[in-house]
Amino acid sequence: MKRRWLVWMTGLAALSPLAAMSPGCSQPKPECTVGTALVSPFAAKFTLIDGDEESPCGRKAGTVERVGMQAYNPNENGDQIPDTEKKLVAIQTEEFGGWYRGGATIDPNPDLNPFALGFFTSIEPDDNEICTISSLDPAEVVVLPSGEGGAGGEGGAGDGGAGGEGGAGDGGAGGEGGAGDGGAGGEGGAGGEGGAGDGGAGGAGDGGAGDGGAGGAGDGGAGGGGEPTLEPGSRKLEWRNVRLYVTSANLGNQFEAEVTYSEESCSATYKVVGVWPMVDCQVYGENPDPEGDPLPTGKGDESICQDPLSGISPDLKVKCDPVAFVCVLDSESIPAFKK
Repeated sequence: MKRRWLVWMTGLAALSPLAAMSPGCSQPKPECTVGTALVSPFAAKFTLIDGDEESPCGRKAGTVERVGMQAYNPNENGDQIPDTEKKLVAIQTEEFGGWYRGGATIDPNPDLNPFALGFFTSIEPDDNEICTISSLDPAEVVVLPSGEGGAGGEGGAGDGGAGGEGGAGDGGAGGEGGAGDGGAGGEGGAGGEGGAGDGGAGGAGDGGAGDGGAGGAGDGGAGGGGEPTLEPGSRKLEWRNVRLYVTSANLGNQFEAEVTYSEESCSATYKVVGVWPMVDCQVYGENPDPEGDPLPTGKGDESICQDPLSGISPDLKVKCDPVAFVCVLDSESIPAFKK
């Protein structure tokens, strides 16, 4: 997988060491950013705040999901020069990405995206070190009845993704590379005729301005398959009031937000808090097969989340989720720091 440095990193690297060390000079604020999906998704805990937990829309209550984010400067003038005064953020859940990349037969409408997209309200954090995305275009996937050929999906937050598989019948067209560092890529080639019941795979999209190829699991939280069968209809995630804590020591590695998940017959609203990177805290036992992988024990180890080598900032208050067995923020709001 190809990787590229974000624009803000170039700006930080260009700072003069002498200027940074000069007496009386304060360190400039970093630009608003997010823990990048090119490295890892966030581990995001969903807490139901409105809606029926027994409805299909309430099923996320208490769950932890991979959520990928990617920030980039938009190119609005068609001149391939990023607008450094604005910054967009794409947000995509593992579930929506899985559906769009072959886990379901989906509507090929190019106006439907599996990722939400919105601007930071400011290029720099506010006085409380918070970067805010007040509103975002919703993420929406429309599942088609079985037998209708769906188009390949767009890549989500991260590299330009491969076109998703077509539905039962003829293979759908390959999707475009999604919102990543360089925007949407070119369209992929059309998928071939499906075999007995299986749609042909869509061609890989040419990623935008640089990266191309398939976005793998974790690239924008978009890996993994969806549910085995899905009822036809719309699934929508409407994110709002996304807030990230951004300092030079903690570059967008914790967030909170509200999100409403809706289907055809219901909706539910959640408070979401997330920590980056996503770290597995399950204990694994020895496999009797010397060539096999270690075996999960169904037990978590809190010390893994506290280990500075885990990749999680040692400043953050985290714990091992007893069900998902990944490290999560031990708080309902940010910033969540150890006392």
